[in-house]
Amino acid sequence: MTLNIEVLEQSFEKVKLHADEFAASFYENLFKANPELKPLFTKTDIKSQEKKLLNSLVLIVENIRKPEALEPVLKALGARHIGYGVIPKYYKPVREALLVTFEQYLQQHWTPEVKKAWLDAFTAITALMLKGAGEESTPKVVEKPTTLAKPVPSEQPATWQFQTKTLELSLSQLKQIPHKLIDAFWIAPTWFIAIVSATLFAVVVVIVDENFVLEEVLGAADTISLVVALVLFIKEIPDRRKQFHCQAWGTVDAAHGVKVSYARIFALQNLNEDGVSLRGLDASGAMLVDINLFHANLSNANLMTSDLTNANLHSANLDNANLCEAKLSGVNLSHAKLGFARLSRANLNSAKLNDANLICADLSHANLSGTNLKNASLSGANLQGAYLGSANLKNAKVSDAELRGAFLEGAIMPDGSKYRSQN
Repeated sequence: MTLNIEVLEQSFEKVKLHADEFAASFYENLFKANPELKPLFTKTDIKSQEKKLLNSLVLIVENIRKPEALEPVLKALGARHIGYGVIPKYYKPVREALLVTFEQYLQQHWTPEVKKAWLDAFTAITALMLKGAGEESTPKVVEKPTTLAKPVPSEQPATWQFQTKTLELSLSQLKQIPHKLIDAFWIAPTWFIAIVSATLFAVVVVIVDENFVLEEVLGAADTISLVVALVLFIKEIPDRRKQFHCQAWGTVDAAHGVKVSYARIFALQNLNEDGVSLRGLDASGAMLVDINLFHANLSNANLMTSDLTNANLHSANLDNANLCEAKLSGVNLSHAKLGFARLSRANLNSAKLNDANLICADLSHANLSGTNLKNASLSGANLQGAYLGSANLKNAKVSDAELRGAFLEGAIMPDGSKYRSQN
């Protein structure tokens, strides 16, 4: 579908003049026409929700010429709405309420051409969001690769082709035997593995030693015990790892509400090193200074007012995380995902946020003094009242409208120039 980008941009500029009123009117129109949707917002700050709507619309319009950047954002937005209880049938009333609200504010500028442009845009947006929602809710099935028989030239006899395919299939099955044995090893009961190990070792002793006698078998009993013990040790590794993870989570849970807990820091680091997801972690108010959570999954985590000074969160996933009023001075968040994260009034002084994804993040009144935001994506972010003095915004994806209301004295702007106030 080809979108009328010029019409969308021009009409949205007119709406932005009444942005706050537009957002409030949208929800009024939505609830008036669809009162059954109001319960979805009972636990939501409607003013905050209005701001998110505006940020999302700004994000879409400003990136509509860059579909490769917009598509993953819309799919992520659709996946995110699953958690709010949004199902596919709710998209139509939302689209209709938006069209009604656009007509309400554009008035004489709401022409058939403009209506078609927005209808086409909302149809495309809905399709991408539903696709993202589908990918989030569909179980990921990983199939084992199969070896396909190589094509046989047609001039070869049918019998030869059949024999070749049969041979290749047999080889393919033989290659899978070690994998099947390994799978069976982990699935089989421990007592069965112990018996099989002892029997196999005894058989090996018999085969290798031509002068085998009963006394020699009995003499090898200690060796057999050692082998069986080693096999069982390996067999029980997953159970020990699960037990370790349970103990680590127990340490984290026991420290809930406790500000200083070095045991919690070690437990979180160990869990992350083992590849365990920390999604939804609740460590609000915790002291996590210098913690190393490289590449951690902390999406939807509650780290409000926590102290993460000088922490290593390089490439971490903090999408939708609550970091309001958190101490993040000197933190390494390079290449981190912070889409829709709440960072209001957070202290990010001298933090590394280069190449980070901050799409639609709430950075209102945050301290970003001296922060490295080079190549960061800030489309749709709320920077109202944010302090960006001496920050590096070179090549950052952020509009003048989004920077309006932020303190920028001495900041390096996206075009590489240094901001100087006109006063």
